[in-house]
Amino acid sequence: MQLLIKNGLILQTNETFVKGHIGVDQGKIAAVWYGEVPQVFSNTQHIDADSFLVCPGFIETHVHGGMGFDFSYEKAGWEKMEERLAKNGVTSILATLSSLPPEKTLKFIDRIVKMTEKNSSGRVNIEGIHMEGPYLNKEKKGIHLEENIRPGERDEAKRILERAKGLVKVWTLAPDIKENMALIETLAASEVSVSIAHTEADYDTAMAAFSAGANRVTHTFNTMPPLNHRYHGIINAAWQHGAFMELIADGYHVSPAIAKMFVSATDTNKIVLVSDNNEFSGFPDGKYIQDNRPIIIEKKQMKTEEGYLAGSLLTLNQCALNLTHWGFSLGAALKMISENPARNAGIFDRKGSINCTKDADIVIMDGQFSVIMTINGGRIVYKRQ
Repeated sequence: MQLLIKNGLILQTNETFVKGHIGVDQGKIAAVWYGEVPQVFSNTQHIDADSFLVCPGFIETHVHGGMGFDFSYEKAGWEKMEERLAKNGVTSILATLSSLPPEKTLKFIDRIVKMTEKNSSGRVNIEGIHMEGPYLNKEKKGIHLEENIRPGERDEAKRILERAKGLVKVWTLAPDIKENMALIETLAASEVSVSIAHTEADYDTAMAAFSAGANRVTHTFNTMPPLNHRYHGIINAAWQHGAFMELIADGYHVSPAIAKMFVSATDTNKIVLVSDNNEFSGFPDGKYIQDNRPIIIEKKQMKTEEGYLAGSLLTLNQCALNLTHWGFSLGAALKMISENPARNAGIFDRKGSINCTKDADIVIMDGQFSVIMTINGGRIVYKRQ
């Protein structure tokens, strides 16, 4: 046995915690015991997690960058971003690309594929790609550059999927553009989770998209028509279809009161917390430049000069902690950053829960979700001093 984590409060799939012990060998969870450890192991590193929470490694399915690095730009510094992720318990991500011109899209996909194959430090696994665009509605572009947004094109989508070598796990598009709607069935058939956002889609259009194979909503409530007491929209359609729904729980993208109502009304197995961090996440207050546009960080928010939110500053574990402040259990919040994203990304066979034979991606933390230790594939990749 390579590693033995003892006496931790282990997260269960029913959102409770049970005191137990985890044996790790050859990068996998080799055994889980509740009660006494049945034998003494020699040549095994022991970690006493008494009074601490022990959870699956966190999985970030919507992250563009951080600490000066961004997957959509010619930026160095992945190691700094990776260090920040590991420090906050993230062991796997979907590298998220913004809308880019066709040639740049392929260029940066090639870059991510190479990073996935040659990630030397192994602190954080790049498990796939989230394509946020370029098939969006310009009227709901957010901070995507309008000149990079275009209608869906089957040959281009096919080239992207081929160059990505099976790594495209999520594709965000606007189904109210007819060319985009026509792509949904093809993408779903390629085992891509098709997600709806940056759209003016009404209820009927959203229902048609889910019937065609879409199964997800990106940053729910944001960049889509608002929900009100007379309007049946995307969120209603997603509820009816049992779709996965992202939530940026920073308290700014969605107000705490609305987030609380949303989570209370939704199957918590379908909520995926995301940070939507970009290259400036982790930076101090100040004025930064992206695509020749000022991005301003102040008052715990990141905005354009026009006042539009430009991604969040919070880390994934901080988003989960916010949910507990808004009245939800620790177990429910932690499932939304581990099991739920693993299921949505199609990697739950290997990640997302503490079970034998799964990858030994494990987080040990206190009740305030401050990370004590992050373990990736059986290796300690972060330890709080």
